[in-house]
Amino acid sequence: MSTAVQEHYGSADIVARILSAIPWAPETGNPLTPDMLYRFDQLHGRELHATRDHAARLSPKPGAHVLDIGSGIGGPARYLAATCGCRVMGIDLTLAFVDTARDLTALCGLGAMVDFVQGDAAHLPMADAGFDHALCFYVGMNLPDSSAVLAECLRVLKPGGRLVWTEVTTGTGAPHYPLPWARTAEASFLDSHAVLLDRFARAGFDVVDAVDETQAHLDLARQLGASGQVPDPAQTQCNAVVLGADFMERRANYTRSLSEGRIASTCIEARKPL
Repeated sequence: MSTAVQEHYGSADIVARILSAIPWAPETGNPLTPDMLYRFDQLHGRELHATRDHAARLSPKPGAHVLDIGSGIGGPARYLAATCGCRVMGIDLTLAFVDTARDLTALCGLGAMVDFVQGDAAHLPMADAGFDHALCFYVGMNLPDSSAVLAECLRVLKPGGRLVWTEVTTGTGAPHYPLPWARTAEASFLDSHAVLLDRFARAGFDVVDAVDETQAHLDLARQLGASGQVPDPAQTQCNAVVLGADFMERRANYTRSLSEGRIASTCIEARKPL
């Protein structure tokens, strides 16, 4: 399964292609800033809107140590560091993402605050109780069994530490493939809302809040449609580089599946007991 996930997400020359699509020229001496990358590095549903919302849920204090599980190319980690003053450790299974995240973070001058490692979230290479908070954006759909990942999250969080976890959950009927996280049903692992909550309870978390964010996703899609906006060619190019040449089709299938009630988007805020 790990090889399939890496093949699904990985691609070459991600850094070069992103940098070619943004108005930044290193020869001018002006620094690359995290916000220049936000259109391209938030690889989850609702993108920067969700990152802002879920960072607000965590509300970490400056200097807090945050674990980003499935950190992609580092967008949320850089956001937390730049906006909240956090120290962030990201872990991702896909080496191409980890290398890209490190390079972009160094170019933004955030290397002292943010680091990334390649690894399996079901076997976190971190000590017990080392993190104040954790987040996991849209990773669960690639996990045959998220219970092991939740158990590891609990282990590495400090008592009272919070986890914000977003995931696509089942609705009525089969979703339309290909989708952003899987091109076929065989590569997609969706739980129902009830099963996901049960996994949190069995792992030992206290669930603080569980929110159906489906409507927020659909509202954003409708707002973009009503405004007459079309995807920026540069953004389309970068999305295709990062998530595959058929990403635009997969994103359209995601919105269609949400609108037909075939899937839902769930956000869970949980806490490790004191």
